[in-house]
Amino acid sequence: MTQSIRDAPVVAFTYDPRALNEAVRWRLMFEGVVAAGAVPMAIDCGVRQPDVGTLAGLVDGVIVGGGNDVDPRRYGGDPDDPLVRGVNPDRDENELAMLAAARELGKPVLAICRGMQLMNVAYGGTLFADIERDVPGVGVHRQGLAALPDPAHTVTVEAGTTLARWLDTDGTITVNSEHHQGVRAVGDGLRVVARAEDGSIEAIESATEAVVGVQWHPEYFWPVEKTSLTLLSTFIAESVGHTAATSGA
Repeated sequence: MTQSIRDAPVVAFTYDPRALNEAVRWRLMFEGVVAAGAVPMAIDCGVRQPDVGTLAGLVDGVIVGGGNDVDPRRYGGDPDDPLVRGVNPDRDENELAMLAAARELGKPVLAICRGMQLMNVAYGGTLFADIERDVPGVGVHRQGLAALPDPAHTVTVEAGTTLARWLDTDGTITVNSEHHQGVRAVGDGLRVVARAEDGSIEAIESATEAVVGVQWHPEYFWPVEKTSLTLLSTFIAESVGHTAATSGA
Protein backbone atom coordinates (compact mmCIF):
# COMPACT_ATOMS: atom_id res chain seq x y z
CA MET A 1 0.00 0.00 0.00
CA THR A 2 1.69 3.19 -1.18
CA GLN A 3 -0.61 5.75 0.41
CA SER A 4 -0.12 7.06 3.94
CA ILE A 5 -2.33 5.49 6.59
CA ARG A 6 -3.56 9.02 7.26
CA ASP A 7 -4.96 9.17 3.72
CA ALA A 8 -6.38 5.64 3.62
CA PRO A 9 -10.15 5.13 3.75
CA VAL A 10 -11.61 3.76 6.97
CA VAL A 11 -13.95 0.78 6.77
CA ALA A 12 -16.12 -0.38 9.68
CA PHE A 13 -16.44 -4.12 10.25
CA THR A 14 -19.28 -5.28 12.49
CA TYR A 15 -18.72 -8.44 14.51
CA ASP A 16 -19.12 -10.12 17.89
CA PRO A 17 -15.69 -10.73 19.47
CA ARG A 18 -17.26 -13.19 21.91
CA ALA A 19 -17.59 -15.75 19.11
CA LEU A 20 -14.16 -17.20 19.77
CA ASN A 21 -14.53 -19.96 17.18
CA GLU A 22 -14.64 -17.20 14.56
CA ALA A 23 -11.47 -15.41 15.70
CA VAL A 24 -9.54 -16.46 12.59
CA ARG A 25 -12.27 -14.93 10.42
CA TRP A 26 -11.95 -11.57 12.13
CA ARG A 27 -8.16 -11.57 11.84
CA LEU A 28 -8.29 -12.46 8.15
CA MET A 29 -10.91 -9.79 7.50
CA PHE A 30 -8.79 -7.11 9.15
CA GLU A 31 -5.78 -8.27 7.14
CA GLY A 32 -7.86 -8.31 3.96
CA VAL A 33 -9.10 -4.76 4.50
CA VAL A 34 -5.50 -3.61 4.99
CA ALA A 35 -4.34 -5.55 1.91
CA ALA A 36 -7.11 -3.87 -0.08
CA GLY A 37 -5.89 -0.42 0.96
CA ALA A 38 -8.02 0.64 3.93
CA VAL A 39 -7.89 0.95 7.70
CA PRO A 40 -10.33 -1.38 9.51
CA MET A 41 -12.48 -0.13 12.39
CA ALA A 42 -13.86 -3.04 14.43
CA ILE A 43 -17.36 -2.40 15.78
CA ASP A 44 -18.38 -4.67 18.67
CA CYS A 45 -22.03 -5.41 17.99
CA GLY A 46 -22.35 -8.26 20.46
CA VAL A 47 -23.76 -6.07 23.24
CA ARG A 48 -26.37 -3.34 22.87
CA GLN A 49 -24.91 0.04 21.90
CA PRO A 50 -27.69 2.64 21.60
CA ASP A 51 -25.62 5.11 19.55
CA VAL A 52 -23.80 2.61 17.33
CA GLY A 53 -25.34 4.09 14.18
CA THR A 54 -23.45 7.34 14.72
CA LEU A 55 -20.21 5.48 13.99
CA ALA A 56 -21.25 5.21 10.35
CA GLY A 57 -20.48 8.90 10.04
CA LEU A 58 -16.84 8.27 10.97
CA VAL A 59 -16.06 5.75 8.24
CA ASP A 60 -16.05 5.53 4.46
CA GLY A 61 -17.77 2.15 4.13
CA VAL A 62 -19.34 -0.59 6.23
CA ILE A 63 -18.83 -4.36 6.15
CA VAL A 64 -21.57 -6.28 7.97
CA GLY A 65 -19.89 -9.49 9.10
CA GLY A 66 -20.95 -13.11 9.35
CA GLY A 67 -21.95 -15.04 12.44
CA ASN A 68 -24.90 -16.77 14.09
CA ASP A 69 -28.55 -16.76 13.05
CA VAL A 70 -30.77 -13.70 12.73
CA ASP A 71 -33.64 -13.62 15.24
CA PRO A 72 -36.51 -15.31 13.33
CA ARG A 73 -39.02 -12.94 14.93
CA ARG A 74 -37.62 -10.24 12.66
CA TYR A 75 -38.88 -11.98 9.53
CA GLY A 76 -41.99 -13.78 10.77
CA GLY A 77 -40.19 -17.05 11.54
CA ASP A 78 -40.58 -19.47 14.43
CA PRO A 79 -38.59 -18.33 17.49
CA ASP A 80 -38.73 -21.89 18.84
CA ASP A 81 -37.33 -23.52 15.70
CA PRO A 82 -34.82 -26.12 17.00
CA LEU A 83 -32.49 -25.52 14.04
CA VAL A 84 -32.11 -21.79 14.73
CA ARG A 85 -29.04 -21.21 16.86
CA GLY A 86 -26.94 -18.52 18.49
CA VAL A 87 -29.53 -15.74 18.21
CA ASN A 88 -28.33 -12.43 19.67
CA PRO A 89 -31.02 -9.71 19.53
CA ASP A 90 -28.46 -7.06 20.56
CA ARG A 91 -26.28 -7.86 17.58
CA ASP A 92 -29.26 -7.75 15.23
CA GLU A 93 -30.30 -4.36 16.62
CA ASN A 94 -26.79 -2.89 16.42
CA GLU A 95 -26.13 -4.05 12.88
CA LEU A 96 -29.54 -2.94 11.64
CA ALA A 97 -28.78 0.50 13.09
CA MET A 98 -25.38 0.57 11.34
CA LEU A 99 -26.95 -0.51 8.06
CA ALA A 100 -29.71 2.10 8.31
CA ALA A 101 -27.22 4.86 9.11
CA ALA A 102 -24.89 3.84 6.29
CA ARG A 103 -27.77 3.90 3.81
CA GLU A 104 -28.95 7.29 5.05
CA LEU A 105 -25.43 8.69 4.63
CA GLY A 106 -24.87 7.04 1.25
CA LYS A 107 -22.00 4.84 2.46
CA PRO A 108 -21.18 1.71 0.46
CA VAL A 109 -22.05 -1.52 2.30
CA LEU A 110 -20.74 -5.05 1.82
CA ALA A 111 -22.76 -7.62 3.80
CA ILE A 112 -21.30 -11.11 4.27
CA CYS A 113 -23.21 -14.37 4.91
CA ARG A 114 -25.32 -13.61 8.03
CA GLY A 115 -24.79 -9.97 7.08
CA MET A 116 -26.48 -10.58 3.72
CA GLN A 117 -29.36 -12.33 5.45
CA LEU A 118 -29.77 -9.44 7.91
CA MET A 119 -29.57 -6.99 4.99
CA ASN A 120 -32.43 -8.82 3.29
CA VAL A 121 -34.49 -8.67 6.49
CA ALA A 122 -33.75 -4.94 6.80
CA TYR A 123 -35.36 -4.42 3.39
CA GLY A 124 -38.43 -6.43 4.41
CA GLY A 125 -37.37 -9.84 3.09
CA THR A 126 -37.58 -13.26 4.72
CA LEU A 127 -35.23 -16.19 5.28
CA PHE A 128 -35.19 -19.96 5.16
CA ALA A 129 -34.40 -20.97 8.75
CA ASP A 130 -32.55 -24.07 7.51
CA ILE A 131 -32.08 -24.62 3.79
CA GLU A 132 -31.30 -28.34 4.06
CA ARG A 133 -34.68 -28.89 5.74
CA ASP A 134 -36.72 -26.24 3.95
CA VAL A 135 -35.43 -26.35 0.35
CA PRO A 136 -35.81 -29.68 -1.48
CA GLY A 137 -32.79 -30.64 -3.56
CA VAL A 138 -30.47 -28.02 -2.12
CA GLY A 139 -26.76 -28.76 -2.37
CA VAL A 140 -24.15 -28.76 0.40
CA HIS A 141 -23.55 -25.25 1.71
CA ARG A 142 -21.71 -26.01 4.95
CA GLN A 143 -18.13 -27.06 4.37
CA GLY A 144 -16.98 -26.31 7.93
CA LEU A 145 -14.92 -23.39 9.23
CA ALA A 146 -11.64 -25.28 8.83
CA ALA A 147 -12.34 -25.79 5.12
CA LEU A 148 -13.33 -22.20 4.30
CA PRO A 149 -10.01 -21.43 2.58
CA ASP A 150 -11.03 -24.14 0.06
CA PRO A 151 -13.58 -23.83 -2.78
CA ALA A 152 -17.04 -25.33 -2.19
CA HIS A 153 -19.06 -24.67 -5.35
CA THR A 154 -19.57 -22.18 -8.15
CA VAL A 155 -22.00 -19.30 -8.47
CA THR A 156 -23.18 -17.40 -11.53
CA VAL A 157 -22.92 -13.61 -11.29
CA GLU A 158 -25.31 -11.46 -13.32
CA ALA A 159 -23.69 -9.05 -15.78
CA GLY A 160 -24.24 -5.31 -15.42
CA THR A 161 -24.61 -5.40 -11.63
CA THR A 162 -22.77 -3.66 -8.83
CA LEU A 163 -21.48 -7.05 -7.70
CA ALA A 164 -20.06 -7.79 -11.16
CA ARG A 165 -18.31 -4.42 -11.10
CA TRP A 166 -16.89 -5.01 -7.63
CA LEU A 167 -15.69 -8.49 -8.65
CA ASP A 168 -14.47 -7.19 -12.03
CA THR A 169 -16.14 -10.21 -13.62
CA ASP A 170 -19.47 -11.84 -14.27
CA GLY A 171 -20.50 -15.36 -15.16
CA THR A 172 -19.18 -18.31 -13.16
CA ILE A 173 -16.87 -17.87 -10.18
CA THR A 174 -15.77 -20.25 -7.42
CA VAL A 175 -16.70 -19.53 -3.81
CA ASN A 176 -16.49 -21.08 -0.36
CA SER A 177 -19.58 -21.76 1.75
CA GLU A 178 -20.59 -22.01 5.41
CA HIS A 179 -24.27 -21.28 5.96
CA HIS A 180 -27.44 -23.16 6.81
CA GLN A 181 -29.85 -20.28 6.32
CA GLY A 182 -30.63 -18.39 3.14
CA VAL A 183 -32.69 -15.71 1.46
CA ARG A 184 -36.30 -16.72 0.87
CA ALA A 185 -38.40 -13.73 -0.23
CA VAL A 186 -36.17 -10.92 -1.49
CA GLY A 187 -36.61 -7.57 0.25
CA ASP A 188 -38.17 -4.51 -1.37
CA GLY A 189 -35.72 -2.67 -3.60
CA LEU A 190 -33.30 -5.60 -3.75
CA ARG A 191 -32.48 -7.88 -6.66
CA VAL A 192 -30.83 -11.29 -6.93
CA VAL A 193 -27.45 -10.97 -8.64
CA ALA A 194 -25.87 -14.41 -8.14
CA ARG A 195 -27.09 -17.99 -7.70
CA ALA A 196 -25.48 -21.34 -6.94
CA GLU A 197 -25.86 -24.35 -9.23
CA ASP A 198 -28.82 -25.55 -7.14
CA GLY A 199 -30.63 -22.23 -7.57
CA SER A 200 -29.85 -20.93 -4.07
CA ILE A 201 -29.52 -17.17 -3.82
CA GLU A 202 -25.83 -16.34 -3.33
CA ALA A 203 -25.85 -12.55 -3.69
CA ILE A 204 -28.31 -9.67 -3.57
CA GLU A 205 -27.93 -5.94 -4.03
CA SER A 206 -29.89 -2.73 -3.87
CA ALA A 207 -31.16 -1.50 -7.20
CA THR A 208 -30.44 2.12 -6.22
CA GLU A 209 -27.71 2.07 -3.53
CA ALA A 210 -24.16 0.75 -3.26
CA VAL A 211 -25.33 -2.01 -0.91
CA VAL A 212 -24.30 -5.57 -1.81
CA GLY A 213 -24.67 -8.85 0.08
CA VAL A 214 -22.80 -12.08 -0.65
CA GLN A 215 -23.50 -15.46 0.91
CA TRP A 216 -19.91 -16.69 0.74
CA HIS A 217 -16.94 -15.60 2.86
CA PRO A 218 -14.42 -13.40 1.02
CA GLU A 219 -12.71 -12.72 4.36
CA TYR A 220 -11.54 -16.34 4.38
CA PHE A 221 -11.07 -16.71 0.64
CA TRP A 222 -9.10 -13.61 -0.36
CA PRO A 223 -5.60 -15.03 0.33
CA VAL A 224 -6.16 -17.89 -2.16
CA GLU A 225 -8.82 -16.64 -4.61
CA LYS A 226 -8.25 -13.38 -6.45
CA THR A 227 -11.90 -12.42 -7.02
CA SER A 228 -12.44 -12.16 -3.25
CA LEU A 229 -9.57 -9.70 -2.88
CA THR A 230 -10.86 -7.83 -5.93
CA LEU A 231 -14.28 -7.64 -4.26
CA LEU A 232 -12.77 -6.10 -1.12
CA SER A 233 -10.49 -3.77 -3.10
CA THR A 234 -13.21 -2.41 -5.39
CA PHE A 235 -15.65 -1.99 -2.52
CA ILE A 236 -12.99 -0.02 -0.65
CA ALA A 237 -12.10 2.05 -3.73
CA GLU A 238 -15.77 2.96 -4.10
CA SER A 239 -15.85 3.96 -0.43
CA VAL A 240 -13.04 6.52 -0.71
CA GLY A 241 -14.09 10.02 0.27
CA HIS A 242 -17.32 9.18 2.05
CA THR A 243 -15.95 10.18 5.46
CA ALA A 244 -15.18 13.68 4.23
CA ALA A 245 -18.58 13.87 2.56
CA THR A 246 -20.39 13.31 5.86
CA SER A 247 -18.01 14.93 8.34
CA GLY A 248 -17.76 18.33 6.69
CA ALA A 249 -14.01 17.87 6.17
